[in-house]
Amino acid sequence: MDRIIILMICSFTVFNNVKAQVRLSIDTLSLSMQEAENLFLKNNFDLLAAKYQINEADAAVIQARLWDNPNFNFEQGAYNKNTGKWFDFSQTGESAASVQQLIYLAGKRNKRINIEKINLHIARYQFYDLIRTLRYELRTSFVDLYCLQQTLSVYDRELEPLKTLIDAYYTEYQKGNVAFKELARLQALQFSLENEKLEVMKDASEKQADLILLTGDSLSRSIKPVISFSSLDVINPDSFNLVQLVDSALNNRSDLKIAEAQIESEKMNLLLQKAMRVPDMTIGARYDKAGSYVHNYNSLSLGFDLPLWNHNQGNIKVSENKIEENRVVKNEKELEVKSDITRAYTQFIETDKLYKSSSRRFDSNYEKLFNGLTDAYKNHTISLLEFIDYYETYKDSKNEYYHLLNNRFESIESLNLAVGTTIIK
Repeated sequence: MDRIIILMICSFTVFNNVKAQVRLSIDTLSLSMQEAENLFLKNNFDLLAAKYQINEADAAVIQARLWDNPNFNFEQGAYNKNTGKWFDFSQTGESAASVQQLIYLAGKRNKRINIEKINLHIARYQFYDLIRTLRYELRTSFVDLYCLQQTLSVYDRELEPLKTLIDAYYTEYQKGNVAFKELARLQALQFSLENEKLEVMKDASEKQADLILLTGDSLSRSIKPVISFSSLDVINPDSFNLVQLVDSALNNRSDLKIAEAQIESEKMNLLLQKAMRVPDMTIGARYDKAGSYVHNYNSLSLGFDLPLWNHNQGNIKVSENKIEENRVVKNEKELEVKSDITRAYTQFIETDKLYKSSSRRFDSNYEKLFNGLTDAYKNHTISLLEFIDYYETYKDSKNEYYHLLNNRFESIESLNLAVGTTIIK
């Protein structure tokens, strides 16, 4: 009986462990950068909304192509006092009908179609620019989270042996073999590390929330970035030319294309406003059974406004000034693009230089420093102050390494963002 109970307890424990591992694997989503981008392009809500805006602009082109519906009017006499009949549809009653069609002159319809076509191009440029900016946010947040998680692993690596050491020292302190000040200093170090770890965890949680929103993960799973930086190590800033980068940006930046398209849209609007000086024409036909000078009267009609006072002068002037305003905006945007390229390129060169001169030193020498550190203190090879100093040095160096790695990647993505295309993958 006891064996059965023990077996049941063991089975239940194993089941709970397996269940916990399955739940962890479901709640944690390991992603490469490319997989994160695929989810972003597929599920991001801002991009989905922007796609609908493109469809709306395309529908506006369809609407602009449509002719106005003709107007039909029917009139029937209510009461014929000569015959005493209500709604008399016979030959003695009165019935009339007319139909009218508005005809746009001076090419107004085609000009409206062209304006909507340009607006469709603007909607597409806005979509591509949204991808550009959100992709930058996605990639930088992805690497931010990776570096934060690596930083958390540094704290975990330090805290685990430190907790074991403190437990051992607490036991020795109770026996009177260890001074309280040594135990207190170690506990203070533990408290400091745990507080710092908590702040890093808060930052990591914020990046997790950003990535969940960017990738549109409806399950809100915790994301574990999987990154290899080996391809970035061979990047040489000297292989890029600032003038070529500026030229590429002027050709690829969607926000600059939006500014150019807005000028073209306003130019077309100016042509439309000038065409509005020409009045539109209404043509129609009318039938009147008994209300005219003859029975069964048929006629054609032609109507238009007389352009005596209103020649649309105000709207023409507004459009002319709008063109010049949009040109100023475009010139400002070009200057902004050039400034973005120069700033991003300079930052890229500086961070790359610092990374290549420091990364290997951070990544290897300080690892050797930490190995065997706890045992050295236990064996009294180093003092308590040296132990704490080594702990702080290792932590600071590793954190600085991941900060440097993150800054270098961010400088690369800033350059991609400024150019408007992925020149460094």
